[in-house]
Amino acid sequence: MAQGSGSPVFDSIATPNGRGFASALASNRTVLALAARLGLALRRLCGKPLRFRKAVIAVTHDDVRQMLARDLDFLIGPVNREKIEEVNGPFILAMDRSPTLELERRALYSALAAVDLHALERGLRERAAALLASLPARFDALREFARPLAAGTASELFGIAPDDRKLFQEVARAIFAHTFLNLGGNQAIKDRAMLAAPLMKGWFEDEIKRRQKSSEPGRDLMGQLLRQGLLEPDGIRRTLGGMLVGSIDTTVTCVANILDVVFRNDDLRAAIHAELDAGRSGYGLCLEALRVLPHNPIVLRKAAAATVLAGRTVQPNETVVAWTQAAMRDPAAFPEPERLYPDRPADSYLHFGAGLHPCSGRVVNAFQLPILIGALIEAGAMRAGKTGYAGPFPDRLPVRVRDKA
Repeated sequence: MAQGSGSPVFDSIATPNGRGFASALASNRTVLALAARLGLALRRLCGKPLRFRKAVIAVTHDDVRQMLARDLDFLIGPVNREKIEEVNGPFILAMDRSPTLELERRALYSALAAVDLHALERGLRERAAALLASLPARFDALREFARPLAAGTASELFGIAPDDRKLFQEVARAIFAHTFLNLGGNQAIKDRAMLAAPLMKGWFEDEIKRRQKSSEPGRDLMGQLLRQGLLEPDGIRRTLGGMLVGSIDTTVTCVANILDVVFRNDDLRAAIHAELDAGRSGYGLCLEALRVLPHNPIVLRKAAAATVLAGRTVQPNETVVAWTQAAMRDPAAFPEPERLYPDRPADSYLHFGAGLHPCSGRVVNAFQLPILIGALIEAGAMRAGKTGYAGPFPDRLPVRVRDKA
C-alpha cells in the first residue's frame, strides 16, 4: 500500500555525520578486545564483578547471565522507559514484570509465531539477488544494499510501506538513536526523534484503521495481532512501533561489523564460503564475527534495591552494566575465544539479549544476516574505502565485487 511521504520539517533536520571520539573508541575492534581482556583479568583478580564509581560491571559470562536473569533485582524500566514512552508510548522493552508486560509479550510472540517467516526469508533472498545483480561493480554495501533490504524486511513484517522509503529509514533511525543510544541526553538527537515520532505513529494508525475496515487483516505481524484480538489498536501500534525502531539499523550495524571482521580475515572469508558451499547458512560464523566487533557491547539495568551480585554489593538505583563483549570472550563459555568456530552453542551468545528481554527480532536476523553477508561474500565483495558514520551508526561502506570488475 502507498502511504504518506513526509515532513519538510523533519527532512530539514540533517542526519548527523561522523561520530565523537568516545563512539569511535567503542567501535574499534582492537580497543574492544584489549578492554575485554583487561576486564576479565581484573575480574579474576578481585573475584567479583567490577565497580567503577556508582556502577557495578558484570564481566564474566556467568555474571552477565545471572544479572540478566534476575529481572526483579535489576530493572530495565528506569533505563528505557522515559525515552521510549515519549516517542512511542509503552513498549515491552521498557517494562519490568507486570500484567501489562505479560499480556503484550504473549500477544507479540504468539503473533510472530503465526507469521510465515519462511516466506519472508524467500522474499529477502530474491530481493537481495535482484538488487545485487542491478548494482555496479563498486557500490555502497550499507546505503545501497543492506539498509534498503533491511527496510524492506521491516516493511513486509510490520505492515507499513510509506512512499518515501528514505524517510521511512530515517524515521526509524532517529527514534532508535534517542531511545537506546542517547545516553548523554543530547537535545538535538531528542528533537529529531520527537519530529520523527508522529510520522511513525501516523503510518501505523492509518494502516491499522484501513485493515480494521477490511475483511482480511493480512498475514504479516500487524495482521496477526489484529486477528488474535488480544490488544487494542493502540497497543498494536505501540508493539509494532517498538519493534520497527530497532529493526533496520541493528541489522545494518551488524552487517557493517561482520564485514569489517571478514575483510580483515581471509580465513574467515574462506570459512563462510565453505559453509555456503556445504549448504549451510553461515550464521554461526556471523555470530562469531560479532563477538569480535559487537553491535552492542553493553546492556544496562538499574538495581531495584540493595542486593549482591556474585559477591559484589549493589546499592539501590545503582547502574549495573552487563559487559556482553567481555562475557563473550570468557574462556569458561567460549573456549579458545580468539578463534572463530561456526558451531558454538547458540544460547551462549549475548548479541540479542537474554533473560526477560531478549530481542524479539532475533528470529528474523537469524536468516537475514547470513543472507545479506552470504550474498556479498559469494559475489567476492572487497572493501573499497573506509566505513563512514552518521552519528553512532555505520552509514557508508564502499565495496567492489570481482564478478563485475
